[in-house]
Amino acid sequence: MTVYTEVRNTSPHWDEPIETIWQGLGGSAAVPGQRRTDLGISERLFIGAVMNLPRKVRPWGMVSWLGEIYQTSRPTLYQIGEQVKESLLGARGKLVEPKCSERPGVAAIRVSDRRLKRSMLTFTLPGKVSGRNMEECLQAAFDCGRSNGTVSSLLHEAGQRAGEVLARVDHRSLGEVVLARDEIFRGRQPNLLLVEPRTLTIAGLYATNDREAETWGCALLLTQDRGVQIRGLAEDGCIPYAASCRAAGLDTSIQRDVWHALEDAHHVLRDLERETSHALNTLEKQEKSLRKRWQEPIFEQWVAQTEQGERLLAQCSSLRFWYESLWDAVELVDWRSGELRDRAINAWLLQETLTGLRAIDHPRVQKLVDRLSEASDDLLAFLDLFTPTLERWQQRLSAHFSDRAWAAFFQATVARTWRLEHALRNGHRSFAQGASQARQLLGEFLADDPTAHHLAQDLLALLESVVRTSCAAEAVNSVLRPFLESRRECTDQTSRQLFLNLFTLWFNMHPFDRGPRAGKSPYQLADIDLGTDDWLTLLGYPPD
Repeated sequence: MTVYTEVRNTSPHWDEPIETIWQGLGGSAAVPGQRRTDLGISERLFIGAVMNLPRKVRPWGMVSWLGEIYQTSRPTLYQIGEQVKESLLGARGKLVEPKCSERPGVAAIRVSDRRLKRSMLTFTLPGKVSGRNMEECLQAAFDCGRSNGTVSSLLHEAGQRAGEVLARVDHRSLGEVVLARDEIFRGRQPNLLLVEPRTLTIAGLYATNDREAETWGCALLLTQDRGVQIRGLAEDGCIPYAASCRAAGLDTSIQRDVWHALEDAHHVLRDLERETSHALNTLEKQEKSLRKRWQEPIFEQWVAQTEQGERLLAQCSSLRFWYESLWDAVELVDWRSGELRDRAINAWLLQETLTGLRAIDHPRVQKLVDRLSEASDDLLAFLDLFTPTLERWQQRLSAHFSDRAWAAFFQATVARTWRLEHALRNGHRSFAQGASQARQLLGEFLADDPTAHHLAQDLLALLESVVRTSCAAEAVNSVLRPFLESRRECTDQTSRQLFLNLFTLWFNMHPFDRGPRAGKSPYQLADIDLGTDDWLTLLGYPPD
């Protein structure tokens, strides 16, 4: 540390020789195993002497003064004070980490260093235990604790190892994929996320200082270096996204998230309905006032309010109709007939919907039309990716069913069954009866026909693999956000990236608890074999 040759009074609250002692301290040897290498033996003894002063004798503000001159937190100062106290009373001057203690009448707990590291990493992922609570968990489990600095050092070390493991993972087994991408912020610092929706494998997670097109382009290139074959991108329409593909030299299909477009239209419809309800309530109050006493000004206001209410009612009715048409325009399968949509039909329906919305003379609706018109081509990009694979499947279907009418009926039956079951999984219980009938009809087709059974399974898998939204990235973001909020050390880009490496490896190797992916991890679903299912073993912390 810096040796001060000039005495200066930095704390006017007391006039004690302690500041002179501090300024006279020279540099001393660093203590092995400690994160703060700038705090040598003399500095730690000085902090310990101050922190172990009786509270009645220690001047007010001295702990804050220590934290300011050494640029450290109060818990760290108290921890150093406890270490010095235990060293002087126990190990006669040797600074050591707190050891597992023996309590009277209780057998001693012998815990290896490896087991402690595995426990601390498990407390972090998936435990979400923060640094301050880590010591309490270790004390309750093993009768020993570790400082915040030790925990942070372990996370940094494990994050570096996780980054090395992720760099060796070969993602070519995923094949050509459509990646969902999104951003999650830690304060004002963005983290860029790329997820494969079918298996929920995190293909890339990067800590950056900005989210400009060049930064996103670098993220796409780094993801491709890991063996990911990007066939398309599903995104929410952020401005730098399209430019990032050009910056990376990536000629790929961009699917605009249909959920955001539909949710945007839903918000406009909800606000217009509230505006209409407010206008009708005002009209009712004016009518009550006119019944009590006739007034010409109030009557004129009532006439104007009546015209406005009727206009808003007509706009609400028209917007609701075109809102339902917008849902239909971005569908993959018609749930009524089982018809598989193509680009021409959906494009025509989308343009008719935009024309109908444009006729509604309301500023909110007009802004909605402008946004939808700008994204109209990208909203239907999923059909461009779906059509070639569907045509190959239809060739196999024609080879099995010689009658074209039966082939079309079989295709519609399988597709309608998928669409109704998909609606049930999303919580639409009104489709339960239709889904049951569709399954029974499909069962009659598949009875004693193994080829038809394989064709049905292939079409169901093909429909399930279509990516229309970036919801996979949103789902991973919802898991990641609580972990980032509980880590105080994730403030700079390096520490954030190390923790993101750790999270990526854990998430890709942890098995899902429920849902269609239950019992398997993202790497298992993607046929990526790392030699073990224990992510801690990959980091070099195998069980004892």
